[in-house]
Amino acid sequence: MSIPLMVEIKLTEMVKPSKFIPPQTLSFSTLDNDPFNEVIYKVCYVFKAKNVVDDASDWPESLLKEALSDLLVYYYPLSGSLKRRESDRKFQLSCGGDEGGVAFTVATTNVELFSLNYLDNIDSDTALKFLPKLLQVEGGYRPFAIQVTKFECGGFILGTATSHAMSDGYGAGHTMCALTELAGGKKKLTMTPVWERERLVGEPVDDQPPLAPGGATAVSPYLPTDDWVTERINIRPESIRRLKEATLEECDFSSEAQALTTFEVTSAYLWKSRVKALKLDKDGVTVLGFATGIRNVVDPPLSDGYYGNAYIGMNVSLTVREVDEFGISDIVKLIKETKKKAHSKTHLQKELANIENIIKMNLRIRGKKDGLYLLTDVRNIGIFGPMDFGWNEPVNIVPVVPPETARTINMVMRPSRLDQAMVGGVQIMTTLPRDAMVKFKEEISALD
Repeated sequence: MSIPLMVEIKLTEMVKPSKFIPPQTLSFSTLDNDPFNEVIYKVCYVFKAKNVVDDASDWPESLLKEALSDLLVYYYPLSGSLKRRESDRKFQLSCGGDEGGVAFTVATTNVELFSLNYLDNIDSDTALKFLPKLLQVEGGYRPFAIQVTKFECGGFILGTATSHAMSDGYGAGHTMCALTELAGGKKKLTMTPVWERERLVGEPVDDQPPLAPGGATAVSPYLPTDDWVTERINIRPESIRRLKEATLEECDFSSEAQALTTFEVTSAYLWKSRVKALKLDKDGVTVLGFATGIRNVVDPPLSDGYYGNAYIGMNVSLTVREVDEFGISDIVKLIKETKKKAHSKTHLQKELANIENIIKMNLRIRGKKDGLYLLTDVRNIGIFGPMDFGWNEPVNIVPVVPPETARTINMVMRPSRLDQAMVGGVQIMTTLPRDAMVKFKEEISALD
């Protein structure tokens, strides 16, 4: 009989920068201000126990708390207060001075990490027990928080909550690697962070009607429903290799500037699989949306230390009939063409103007979302450098998104480090109506 999981909060305290930061008010880029980015994303970094735990000094919280205080000297905006102004719906950050800080929580559990399979395929409700909540302040909230949850085996979970306005996955990865560098004893960061949000500010264009994300008209007989399920599904490296080989037999991509990527072939296959699983109507429109980095589109390119949002959303729209009839290579061609478009300076300026218009008019996604399929690749979170500060690298990195968000945004993740057979493979986190999930998993199994 398994023991019911209990997580007990031992303390929560505010950690301030270890050096005085002058009070200041910071503004954000257009991409940071995008209302469709106004979500809180949370991540669990799972660390196995040391070989030997002798006493309390072998627990990580004192190291991490001190490192966090030093980190906030570099990343001082994380200790500020974030609010969206009513006047123009733009974010404003107040930081520095005697106010502010980051909530640092320590919790304990009554089980061992392996009993939870190191959070592999854990449900979101359980994962949330290991994740902090952002503190509310007058008119806004603190944009960053940390929770360390200790297990009886000596392992722990480092949970983070971050406002998407502060950074994208790339920026969050750099921040966490910086934290563990300092916890490991480094006196200077490998990467010096920069704010520079003014470099990605657009101007609204009065004669340019704003285009809100969406445009999908296809409907599913399974929707609406309250019976949703979330699964983390592994796609083995051998399956990806065969999928790439089959795609290259259909079309030679050797003349392309970039080779055929894992994301391109898997997203094409996943889109086709999801369309079948939901039984979308043939003449309706379905949309595949994905993020494309624009760090090198800016002239000069953004600094490596830039940790703000530096991507734009790109869409491929087809009728359901076309998605069914097209081969993987046909869809990959469309994805590649769309990615090329995103790398145009002209397109970036138009997108920044479009987002400014969306903010100005306070637009939201309207209409049905049955055929809207957004994929985000989070395989790079936390792998920009070593995160070993005495407990080796995290054996698992588990992003957690709100249930409403998960219904349209699916994640492409790195599998757990514990399964050597999955090295080079990917894990997909997807949310579907229960009946549709059965068909979706059948489609994925067909890759094996």
